[in-house]
Amino acid sequence: MRRTAAAILLFLTLGARAAAPACGVHSDFLNRSDPTLAPVRPIDCSTITQSPPEFTWPPQDGSNTYQLILNFPGGRAESRTTTKNWLLWDQALPAGIYTWQVKVTGKNKDQSETRKFTIADNPVPFVVGGGGAILARAKETPRPRTWSKDLANPIPALKAERADGFRMMLKEVDDDMTRSPQADPKSESKNSNYDDSVTEQKRALAAALAWAGTHDRKYGEEAARRLMAQALWSPSGATGYSANDMANRNVAWTLALGYDWTSDYLSEQQKAAIRAGIRTRTQAMYADILPKLTQYPYDSHGNLTLNIVAAIGALMAGEIPEADDWVKEALPAAVAWTSPWGWQDGGFANGTAQMFWDTGSNLVAWYVFRGAAGVDMAKKEWVRNHARFMAYFVPPGTPSNNFGDGQELNLEEVWSRIGKAFALFAPSPVSRWYARQMNKEDPARLELLLAPRVDPGAGNFPTDLPNSAAFPSVGWVAMHSSLADPDRASIYFKSSPYGSYNHSHSDQLGFVVNHRGRRLAIASGYYDDYGTRHWMHWYKQTRAANAITFDGGFGQGHHDKRFSGEITRFESNDTFDFAVGRAEKAYDGALTRAQRSIVYLRPNVVLVHDVVASAKPHTWEWNIHALNKITKISETRIAIKNGPAQMCVEMLSAPDVAFNQTDQFNFPPQSAKMPNQWHGVFATTAKSASAEFLVLMRIGSDCTGKAAPTSVKKQGNAWQVEVDGKSVTLQD
Repeated sequence: MRRTAAAILLFLTLGARAAAPACGVHSDFLNRSDPTLAPVRPIDCSTITQSPPEFTWPPQDGSNTYQLILNFPGGRAESRTTTKNWLLWDQALPAGIYTWQVKVTGKNKDQSETRKFTIADNPVPFVVGGGGAILARAKETPRPRTWSKDLANPIPALKAERADGFRMMLKEVDDDMTRSPQADPKSESKNSNYDDSVTEQKRALAAALAWAGTHDRKYGEEAARRLMAQALWSPSGATGYSANDMANRNVAWTLALGYDWTSDYLSEQQKAAIRAGIRTRTQAMYADILPKLTQYPYDSHGNLTLNIVAAIGALMAGEIPEADDWVKEALPAAVAWTSPWGWQDGGFANGTAQMFWDTGSNLVAWYVFRGAAGVDMAKKEWVRNHARFMAYFVPPGTPSNNFGDGQELNLEEVWSRIGKAFALFAPSPVSRWYARQMNKEDPARLELLLAPRVDPGAGNFPTDLPNSAAFPSVGWVAMHSSLADPDRASIYFKSSPYGSYNHSHSDQLGFVVNHRGRRLAIASGYYDDYGTRHWMHWYKQTRAANAITFDGGFGQGHHDKRFSGEITRFESNDTFDFAVGRAEKAYDGALTRAQRSIVYLRPNVVLVHDVVASAKPHTWEWNIHALNKITKISETRIAIKNGPAQMCVEMLSAPDVAFNQTDQFNFPPQSAKMPNQWHGVFATTAKSASAEFLVLMRIGSDCTGKAAPTSVKKQGNAWQVEVDGKSVTLQD
């Protein structure tokens, strides 16, 4: 294609391209109707850079035995047998094309269709030994087991490059010595009890690490005092597993880590009391979560609990009888189900706020996996690619999170702390660059103090890193004017197979626009808590997103994975990005067509094309939200401004519409510190069974400056748009 400086021709055909024959199209017993059941992995026809991949599939009812049959390149076949609905292959596999199927016997008898995957050239070996081998390794590892004893040992760093953070932590411990340990929480508020467990967790673990890093007896005494107090909290009370799963997990995790770090200080009587507390609380988690999570893995609390149970097992193996099972069963399961919110591309569908919170919780557990059990999660493909997802969706200089609960929050300290700790745990050019840009972290937090001691590297921007990326496993797209520039323009687009489940929202085909570190077209509302009236009736709803609704705010199905979408096409180069999403399933049968295409012409032009249709007429609403009052230029033209950032939004083609806005929520958030936002709607003035919108957004414009004329023509089913010397043809 010939390009000149004056004109660039983009000929884009909308919709999904035809898939390779049979890829992802199956009608066997593994193809289940419940989308919350364990998925089939490896994904059919996928390419994997880890060897071997994890194998998972939906369980069959009743007690069954599964035989996994793997056909190697060249035709040789091997099989493995398990009673679980997942399997970690016990050998590295060479590069090549593989097919596999599952045969089930027992209550059910059947054999699946064949599925295919490719292991790329030079894959990263990630062979996890059987549960018995992992257990033996954990028992042989001297205390403290949390960290390795090689050059990556973080303890010497506490007196060198991490000395400032360690001094800050020691001062906090010194200051807290006058405080009595928290009494067993008994509040009627689950949140208060959880907060109390977190507060005391921080104090106890800081004291325990102070002992491990200094061997000053005052810190040993302080750690023992606080650990013993928590060991006496009732496991059947307000912080017990049945009453408050997260608080129970915090207590068990605190006791296990503290025990590991202070075992050379604690008396035998103290050790026995702490072991008893660990045993009761952890066994309750293990008995509940392991059989449930491997069948229904999309459980935010449960997924973290699985990782913590596995880590506690590695720490307590040989000292608590039940810990043998925690290691043998939970740790391999934690490898297979590390994060159900995205697969090998590193994506995380549950929202970036939850992503950073979860990663922070998982990091210390992963340190234990490596130090105590010899399982290096940094070699897992999802973990290796996770920093790339962070960089694209929470890039340096971003004003907020993206998509899902907590999307409006600016978590600079968390982003910085977790970004830096992650780069030390799983170093890569992307993670090192990302970490180097961050400077808001609290250096006295455990994720950083306990991170492996490795060379952080130069942290230069990877020159081969494109400005935009799509993550198909979660259905998210990020388009940036310049990923390396904190003053960038950023367009985020979502159409996710995870639907509106858990912390995800009913915002398929929704977009967000940021510029110069400010929010422009926002995802509206506040995370005032899980399950509040605001969360249920506004924050999670389609009307709160920059997406299509109808008949006065009706939108997509709520709080269910089946109300899903997908990204059917993504293309990107130095000049433009192009993404197409479909989301008919999200509207739960109300729409026969729901498609949005976004074209981003760098640096400042965005075209949004929507096609919606239904079996009956509707009024259609094109929603857009902002922090400040939107300037109405006309019924088809508006301006959004936030400090130095601004954007002009113009309907180039649409049915007759009227623009209105309000600063009211239908159900306001609980806190007065959460101010009103502005909600704009281009609503059609007449009902129709279908509608088409073609919208131009000029980032950096307030609609008053002189811009080159825009030409819009439709011939047949093709749109041709001339904008800023560029010609875009969109053909349906």
